[in-house]
Amino acid sequence: EWVRSHAPADGSVEVRDVTDDFACIGMWGPDARDVLGQATGDDLSNDAFPYLTARQLTVAGKPAWAQRVSYIGELGWELYLANTDAGAVWDALLELGQAHGIRPAGYKALDSLRLEKGYVYWSTDVTPEDNLLEAGMGFCADMAKGDFIGRDALAKRKADGLQSRLRTVVLEGNALPAYGAESVWHDDQIVSRLRSAGHAHTIDRSIAYCYLPLPLAKPGTGVEIELFGERVPAKVTLPTHDPKGTRLKV
Repeated sequence: EWVRSHAPADGSVEVRDVTDDFACIGMWGPDARDVLGQATGDDLSNDAFPYLTARQLTVAGKPAWAQRVSYIGELGWELYLANTDAGAVWDALLELGQAHGIRPAGYKALDSLRLEKGYVYWSTDVTPEDNLLEAGMGFCADMAKGDFIGRDALAKRKADGLQSRLRTVVLEGNALPAYGAESVWHDDQIVSRLRSAGHAHTIDRSIAYCYLPLPLAKPGTGVEIELFGERVPAKVTLPTHDPKGTRLKV
């Protein structure tokens, strides 16, 4: 409804909800290019299909709109295709990937990996009450392109100065799992609450995001997370997986 309400009144734009017509298959990992390459005759090289681009492919004989993006921090593609074609493409990719150890993964695996990568989740890490700058997503708004909804508010926040930053915190030891919304303590005062939280399987630690006042937002700063009535030490850190994003662009 928001999109419809902001469409041009002259009828030059048609808005249709096609959610039920399409499926999305996310295929990610170091061998994603090798596996997908067996299912298509299209060029998937870095030069022909660079990171953050999209184009039409034929995958296992079916048309698919492929986006070279990743929500887990590894090389890969999202494939958007007709619901009626999704099952056949899924089966083909799963078969072709057997030699590479391919495995289906569910939402919790995806959530764990994106937490390690430092990727945010709309409605939890970023809400209408937050702003792009403090969430570390200022690169998503081009202030030089002219007017857009929210530009004035964003410019004012930038001019006034940031009050906090969204940061990754890793709990020390084999702590109990954090689920989100737990209190964050520093010097015996509550300074924030967790947003997203989960288990980082790569480092075998509980991991979470929270907005911290700027003096506490530096990597290496110690805080405490209240879990089931106990305060557990935690450290502010950079994303624990490939913080420079090099693995996405190979």
